[in-house]
Amino acid sequence: MPAQPPIHKLPDRARFFDISDYARPVARLIVSTLLYTRVSPIHLTIAFTVAGLSAAGLFAAGGYAHGLLAGLLLLVKSALDAADGSLSRARGRPSRVGRYLDSVCDVLVNLAVFEGLAWAESARTGSGWPFAVAAMALAIATLEGSVFHYYYIVKRLSEGDTTSLLDEREALPYPWDNPGLTRILQLAYLVIYGWQDRLMAWLDRLVTSPQPPRPPAPSHPYLTATTALGLGTQLLIIAVYAVLGHPYWALYFFLGPGLAYWGLLLIVRKWTAEI
Repeated sequence: MPAQPPIHKLPDRARFFDISDYARPVARLIVSTLLYTRVSPIHLTIAFTVAGLSAAGLFAAGGYAHGLLAGLLLLVKSALDAADGSLSRARGRPSRVGRYLDSVCDVLVNLAVFEGLAWAESARTGSGWPFAVAAMALAIATLEGSVFHYYYIVKRLSEGDTTSLLDEREALPYPWDNPGLTRILQLAYLVIYGWQDRLMAWLDRLVTSPQPPRPPAPSHPYLTATTALGLGTQLLIIAVYAVLGHPYWALYFFLGPGLAYWGLLLIVRKWTAEI
């Protein structure tokens, strides 16, 4: 039997502790169960989208029990989200279609969850302010997630990865990807995330200047620190606040401590680049 392709994005020597990847053990189980079935990675992407949208609906309904179930569904979403890409790699068929669909569905779920939290809070208080808070928190949380994504890509490129790009405008479909569908999803990705990728590249050049043509790879401790801003961590934070009975408060966490932590990471990046 031929050797199974690796399911990880980094070789063992380059792997680091990823706080946001807490669902990985469950994702491994999902991949090993589905590897030789007809279930595709896109099926898992659709499944995590359904789980996330269901969580949003439960948050919007309000109530402690609904919040607990919604928080659990967010953790299910994280496990399925970790599994879809791993299943592609385990089958040796990375996909631009899958990569872009995954990212678009991520932001769709976040939009629904944040607005669901705002809906319940607005119904409780009779104010429209929660919707403004949700919009601001969504923008900031998405940017915070881009911090981890950017440095993770830098690390993967430094290790010789050929499936990752800092600028997705350069991406081409794999032979098994539908070119038309790839282009549509790529355009959607660029509208949602492209400006964030360029903003992160600009900020990194600002704090590490002068730098070589490719940004210097961050250290493993720094990468671990950035994972506190990853999407999986964000969903875990919302779930924790749901257990505490105040899931809406997670939005203020992203706007306050989360934003301050991002600033601290930039300071540390600049300081380590100057050593």
